[in-house]
Amino acid sequence: MARTKKHPGTIEPRGGSFRITLYIDGVRHRFNEKLADRKAAETFARDKHEELTRKAQRTRSGLPGETTFSELLEMYKRDELPTLSAGTQRAYKDSLDPIERYFVTELADPTLEKIHARHVRTYLSWRRTQRRAGKHQKAGSEPVGNRTLQKDRAVLHRMFEFADQLELRDGNPVSRVEQPKADSRSPVLLSADQVEALLTACEPRPMLALYALVLLETGARCQSEALHLQWSDVDLVDGFIEIRSGREGHRTKSGKSRFVPMTPRLTAAMRSHFARYRFASYDGKASPWVFHHLVSKYKCKAGERIKSLRHSFNEAAAEAGIPDEFHQHDLRHLRATSWLAAGGNVAHVKEALGHSDLRTTMIYQHLSKQHLKSLVQLEQPRVETPAAETA
Repeated sequence: MARTKKHPGTIEPRGGSFRITLYIDGVRHRFNEKLADRKAAETFARDKHEELTRKAQRTRSGLPGETTFSELLEMYKRDELPTLSAGTQRAYKDSLDPIERYFVTELADPTLEKIHARHVRTYLSWRRTQRRAGKHQKAGSEPVGNRTLQKDRAVLHRMFEFADQLELRDGNPVSRVEQPKADSRSPVLLSADQVEALLTACEPRPMLALYALVLLETGARCQSEALHLQWSDVDLVDGFIEIRSGREGHRTKSGKSRFVPMTPRLTAAMRSHFARYRFASYDGKASPWVFHHLVSKYKCKAGERIKSLRHSFNEAAAEAGIPDEFHQHDLRHLRATSWLAAGGNVAHVKEALGHSDLRTTMIYQHLSKQHLKSLVQLEQPRVETPAAETA
């Protein structure tokens, strides 16, 4: 290959391979490659020339050199992921595992500049068949749903936004890929009778009973907020619970602390809980956690914070005859809906729920059938006046 301005360098056949020499900014780069023919060698030379030129331009501009996807992934896990709430971190890690398998293993760990929108699209197609084995499923037995693909796309988008901000590459290829369409899940809003049945089913387990009532009356998030409550967060005098963020490295989803008022029912339950467990001793020490293990058993110690009550909650919901589609988080929807339907100030509801955007609060305005009845109850019945008799 002649040393032209466009492709400075040479291609020399060497037995069954080619020696390719390229000059970038006066620096010689030499490669010995086993290629099928000269045309393949020219293609290799052009691609390598473009790659080295981009790297040289970034170096002249004082920017980092070309970064591989695995390097970006490591930086994201180290610098960005820890800033998210514990629940968001778990959700992101579920997406990062298949993302790593595809881009690092399947695509052989390309540099960021070589990843384009088409690679994101092919990832989403590949991901659809990569369901992990679950309790009642075999791996790959059913295609992954669009809600999972939406989450994976969102994680990829955040990663490339992170790379763009660090100037590891220009632009975000994910923004050119359309979001997979999926029906949003409709929360199950319990009736008053169903709520009482659920609370009754929880009563034999004191920690579970208070946990369900906290979710119902405050709208707190399950694992990242309710189960992180400490005794000092509960103000029995003024009737408030403080949802703390930033304590000992733990943060809420919004990253902000907030106060939530307690109902008389919750206040009474908290007083009873305080009297029973506030100064209970476990190996000579009182637990700082409102929700803590009462006895030591496999993988947990008496006095330690309860990390999840999902299994016990689901058992109680089944015992109460609650539909299988019901989730713990639906109590947050119910609380928000009840506040808004009762005429609560939207800004106050936003603050109590810990939202950073008012539009997010409005998503929770799912009116039940009972609330919708108020629309017709406001109307006065029309009485037909008979026409006056004529003489």
